[in-house]
Amino acid sequence: MVSSIQHGIKRFHLSEEARRQKLAKEEHTIKNYRALTENVLTLKAQGVFNDSAFKKTTDILDVNPEFYTVWNYRRDIIVNHYMQSLGEEGLVDLFDKELLYNMAKFREFPKVYWIWNHRTWLLENHPRVNWENELLLVEKIHKLDPRNFHGWTYRRYIISHMEKDKDLTLQEFEYTTKMINANFSNFSALHNRTKLIPKLFERGLLINTTHAQFLTKELEYLHNAMYTDPDDQSVFIYLRWLLTSDIFVQNIPEEQYIEFLQQELETVKELNQLEKDDGKENSWCLQTVVTINQLIQGQTGEDKSEEITQCLKLLVDVDPLRRNRYIDLMKR
Repeated sequence: MVSSIQHGIKRFHLSEEARRQKLAKEEHTIKNYRALTENVLTLKAQGVFNDSAFKKTTDILDVNPEFYTVWNYRRDIIVNHYMQSLGEEGLVDLFDKELLYNMAKFREFPKVYWIWNHRTWLLENHPRVNWENELLLVEKIHKLDPRNFHGWTYRRYIISHMEKDKDLTLQEFEYTTKMINANFSNFSALHNRTKLIPKLFERGLLINTTHAQFLTKELEYLHNAMYTDPDDQSVFIYLRWLLTSDIFVQNIPEEQYIEFLQQELETVKELNQLEKDDGKENSWCLQTVVTINQLIQGQTGEDKSEEITQCLKLLVDVDPLRRNRYIDLMKR
């Protein structure tokens, strides 16, 4: 092995012999993996459920955690072997160890769906689940990756089980506020908020707060983020949800709802003007102006086609990736 220094960085170059050895080692690893995979799939097809097969699934998943067929086989072994032969304490120990193994996979591959899927299955079948520990775990995961969509989906799953004893909707809503305050670009937290708001009203958790009052407060909260980062699509997607969700549209008097739309239209146009003053049109502002005008037109019958067309023409230039979509909208 020889070394050289480029731009202050020491670089190593493999000799021809070392390169050959490295290639031979990689070929050996691939050959072993293929043989192991073939063996495990044969065992699965034969319905073999034992300790040896379980160990082999571990060996494969350590290399390839996205091999969902092997995850399925691993669960089959637990059901058909361990759950038939172990008592409750033995199963508690097995499932606890499996959760630890699953956690190790999380740390390496936090966005692999099949790892999350396996953990959910483990909790569904664990003899004594500690849901509080799972909630603490997902909070740690959010600290590492606050926008991990799988993590938010998993959190909703945990809460749904914990709520069998206690309603946690308000607590969860406050948690999304905490996470959004830390980073308003957290689309997953905003998405979770859209799941929680209808529950807040349905379960009577917003005492002395009307739908209009809540929407007013939520829009004010959102405006801070819009002006802080006008290019953040998460904010505008959430704004669209607030203005179109049945929880507000169907529970706010029509005249007041139209006022909300008109106020938001002016706010977004004002923000876009500030962006223009800085030298550019904002595509998210323009898209939102189109959406709100369409909503106003639908509610009042007022012809907003001229302003909608004007914005769509601007979007053709500002957002060329969606050019055909805007042209199609202008034809309607």
